[in-house]
Parts: sequence; structure tokens; C-alpha cells
Amino acid sequence: MQATDVPTHLANESRRALSSTLYDQRACPLCSDPRIASHLKVVSKPKAESLRFEELKPYWHGFFKEKAFFSYYRCEGCGTLYCRDFFTKDQLDQLYHQMPDNTAGVPVEALRKTQEGYFRLLKQYSTLRGDYLEVGPDIGLFTDFCVKEGAFERYWLFEPNTAVRNSLETLLKGKTWQIFPEFLNFNRLPDRRITTVSMIHVLDHLTDPKSLLLEMKKKLAPGAVLLFVTHDESSLLAKMTKSKWPPYCLQHPLLFNPGTITKLLESAGYKVLSIKKSSNYYPVTYLAKHLFWAAGLKKIPLPSWNSFALPFKLGNIMTVAQAPSAS
Repeated sequence: MQATDVPTHLANESRRALSSTLYDQRACPLCSDPRIASHLKVVSKPKAESLRFEELKPYWHGFFKEKAFFSYYRCEGCGTLYCRDFFTKDQLDQLYHQMPDNTAGVPVEALRKTQEGYFRLLKQYSTLRGDYLEVGPDIGLFTDFCVKEGAFERYWLFEPNTAVRNSLETLLKGKTWQIFPEFLNFNRLPDRRITTVSMIHVLDHLTDPKSLLLEMKKKLAPGAVLLFVTHDESSLLAKMTKSKWPPYCLQHPLLFNPGTITKLLESAGYKVLSIKKSSNYYPVTYLAKHLFWAAGLKKIPLPSWNSFALPFKLGNIMTVAQAPSAS
């Protein structure tokens, strides 16, 4: 062994020491019990926990490049898939305030069709009246459906990305609204007033979703309806693409499947009314590019057919839940 070589066990100890110094370490966010074991499920090369914060910033957003994410573990108690190591709150604040909008290169009309599918499901369960709460509306594609087809008295939006504020203000013109430039602070909301909630790709961004759901209950009117859209880590696409599945990324400290999101909501006192696979609209070329990338074929030239978008059920689920009728 050369003098510069480091034994494997010492290298592993060094990585663990780096992770414990730079990032938060936690138990399963649903069980919250460090005594419950978990086993390693999905890893990237390099592992995010082996890199310093400044080294991880280039991996924070963007497609079609090499990936680094915190290793995912499966809780042996409830089955939740989560990262045992993850960013601290201060690190997350830095990253989210530097983030562009979430269109990810997909044409707006294709995104609008996807969001319309979410809204149609919500419309089956919500009266679309009372006070509306949306967390992470981004440029407001889903909000726009609620404004045009709903009869809400007031709109409460939490959106930390200040770059999209003008878009939200424009579509809310003539309505009563409040946009909070932070991710979540339910103390800003009135008690027992919110009748409808939407969180589209929000729960899988949270380090402690159960605490949020419990805290939110006192702000909800009896029987309030909630819509969640999350990635489905049990989907066929996730199984086929393995560690190259796009939702395995730095932005997701945990990922759900129909069983684990049901356990989460029920543990917080909500009733699950519906879980359905969602259809996402993508231009054919965009989808092909993702599939080729996952297969390791990164430089195949493809035509630009962005106007030709088709619906695909690729691994997202829509969950509708209901708050208790009485506290």
C-alpha cells in the first residue's frame, strides 16, 4: 500500500464524519424513532453525503447532467423511503431562494394540461368556496384554475421564489389574496378558515411532513379538502430507471408510494378519500430525451416537437384527503 492510499474503513469513517458535521442526520420522518432500523435502498455516485455543501450546489436543479443525491433508506417500521442525511434548514433556505421556476424546460401549455388534470380531481371533492391555501404555486398554473372556476373568498399562497411573484399577482388581480415570501409559516393564517388546500409536489420536499400536517389542522375548517401530488417511488418507471429516476435528487428528502402517503396522512388525523395515478403531458422529444439519458445515451440528436404533447402516467400520484369534521 502506498503512503497516499487510505484503507476503506478509514475512508468510510471520514465520510461519516463529514456528513455528521455538515448535514442533519435523522430517523424516519414518519416513525420518528431512531431505534427503528432502516436499510439502504438507492445511492448515487458520488453520494451527496460525501461532498461538501459548496460542491453540491451545482447538483441542486437541472436535468440531463450527472446526479448526486443523499442516499435513500427504507424504514423497516412503516416502509417510508427517506434520506437519513439531509441539508440543514439554513442550507435549504439558501438553495430555494436561488431556484428558478419549476417549468424544467417543458412548454407551458403542456404543464397547464397536467395541472388541469389535478384540478379536475380536486373539483370532485371540493366546493371551491371559502378560503383557499396553496403551498408552492410557482408561476400559478394550478392557482389559475382555482381563480377562474372557483368562488373562493380569499387566497393564501406560500411561495419563497420571489421571481414568480409578479405572475401570481397578475392572475389574482381583483381577488382578495396574501402571498407570503416564505415556504411555510402557518401562524400567518386564521384559525379554522381554510376550506381547500393544494400542495403539488410539496410533501416530498419536506423534512418533517407529519409535523406540518398536524400544525395545519388548526387552520382548517371542519371537513376541509386537501389535494397532494407526489412522486410514486413504487412506479414502474422508478423500477426501470433505478438511480437515474429523476425524482431521486437533492430536493427530495423523502419519496412516497400509495401505502406510505396513506400512513402519513392517517397518522396525522386525516381521512384519505382518493389516490389516483396522474397523467403528465410531455412533448414526445422531451420524454425521449429523458429516457435516452436514463439509458446512458446522452448525445442522440432529436427533433424539436414541443407542440406535440401526449399524456403519460409516468410515476406521479394524486391524493385527496379530508380534515376531521370536528376538532
